[in-house]
Amino acid sequence: MRVSEVTDLLFERFPRDAAEPWDRPGLSVGDPDARVAGIACALDATPRTIRAAHEAGCNVLVTHHPAFLEPPFPVTPDIRDGSIGGSCVWWAARLGVSLVAMHTNLDRSDAALDLAAELLGLERTGRLFEPDGFGAWLRAAGVTTGELARRCRDSFGCAPIVWGQDGRHLETVAFSSGSFGSFASQAIARGADLVIAGEAGYHHLSELAEAGVDAILLGHDASELPYAALLARTLAAGVTDDTSIEVLDEGLRWHAWAAEE
Repeated sequence: MRVSEVTDLLFERFPRDAAEPWDRPGLSVGDPDARVAGIACALDATPRTIRAAHEAGCNVLVTHHPAFLEPPFPVTPDIRDGSIGGSCVWWAARLGVSLVAMHTNLDRSDAALDLAAELLGLERTGRLFEPDGFGAWLRAAGVTTGELARRCRDSFGCAPIVWGQDGRHLETVAFSSGSFGSFASQAIARGADLVIAGEAGYHHLSELAEAGVDAILLGHDASELPYAALLARTLAAGVTDDTSIEVLDEGLRWHAWAAEE
């Protein structure tokens, strides 16, 4: 199997034309004709995950987030001398690890939106932006905000931040991985009772609160870490040889801190 075949396989499931115009899905560093020794999957392409892929015997790293969106400058091994994008390019080239990303084209896929419903134990009835846009539209069937926060904690492995009352019974929930951005007005217009997102700005949260819409924030990384396993499953279903595929253990780089009494 060659690197180009890995990219082609993923684009069959997550089409390139579904990505936002500013996005850079696909191969960002590497030789398309190189033979694949193994594939590692992760949320982020960083010097750490590139080295981890190499140490695991993998010469392809497939991630959700691209290593960079604009060509990095300078390309140096140490982030302190340049940028994380430049450091990623240096380490990937140095170790012979090809970097492939499936970003906003994965975000808006049915597979990603169904995964959100599965993790939360809710039924997906559509999208926040119909007919083919971002966000999962979910039926809550009376689940409370507090119960949904518990499910978020258990399924996404994080300490969620809740805007709202734990005892409120919910009927409609909008889920958006990563940054909720300016989706608040759409959630309000669609009649959502609660929004779950990786992150959202204070003013967007205030807009939701004033409209009577609760919110649960997971952390940008926590909301999208399950995509690494989704990428691995997608590859495993499409790879016809014995290429090894594994998910790197990234974990969260933050925690909810409370001072000891």
